[in-house]
Amino acid sequence: MYVVRVGGELARQITDRFGPERSAVGSGSAWDFWSGPLANALIGFRAFDRLPREELPGDDPPVVRHLHLTDPVFGVVVFFGVLTEPGVVELVLFADDPDYWTLIEDDPDD
Repeated sequence: MYVVRVGGELARQITDRFGPERSAVGSGSAWDFWSGPLANALIGFRAFDRLPREELPGDDPPVVRHLHLTDPVFGVVVFFGVLTEPGVVELVLFADDPDYWTLIEDDPDD
């Protein structure tokens, strides 16, 4: 089992993207993100060896892995973690689609 840490750049990304308050239309705050998808990512990356990996030149053994999560507030979120030392993973970045729920709502009924 790996120790998982939140990198400084990821913490800044979360604060910049979501801010301290929920929006009037129900968008989540930075706290909601930390306690929702990020908390799940921290647990998921403890099993670093079982996660999909990024193929990078000269990356042997692979040190970058990713985890896709679906959250009821934030939609689909992808986290990237880097093995910084034996047994320690740093979460460095997340990617999401802020229009995810709009896209889902706009899908025609089958």
